[in-house]
Amino acid sequence: MTKYILAFLAFIIAGVLIIILLSSGGLLSKKTTVTFGSQKVTLEVADSEKAREKGLSGRASLDENRGMLFLFDEPGIPAFWMKGMKFPIDIIFLNNNKIVTIFKNVQPPKTTSEIPTNYYQPTYPSDKVIELKAGASDKYNLHTGDTINLSL
Repeated sequence: MTKYILAFLAFIIAGVLIIILLSSGGLLSKKTTVTFGSQKVTLEVADSEKAREKGLSGRASLDENRGMLFLFDEPGIPAFWMKGMKFPIDIIFLNNNKIVTIFKNVQPPKTTSEIPTNYYQPTYPSDKVIELKAGASDKYNLHTGDTINLSL
């Protein structure tokens, strides 16, 4: 009888863990890759309003060769801010896979209670945004006007 109870509890715990991972965008989140020269970078995809709002906020850091891709239904002038961010990033705005604006080394708020007042918006309409670890745009030699190889 004890075996059955333990098996049932293990099943319940596994189910709860799967639900947590799915709802938090953990291991099962959508991913794609982008190629900068010969370097491949894995990007988590934020393609819903909720996912775009959360972005990378609340995370302690971002691994090398990782980032987030924000997808929009049509080109526009999206505004990004650093609410809830704990580390600096590069923000790269794209339109049809062409870089239209880059913000380098964007710093998080100094305190968690500080309300970010800076908004980062592209110079031209954008249909995608990539956030990478600060310094990545220099590391990958990215410039406004460059076209990138993005797999969707």
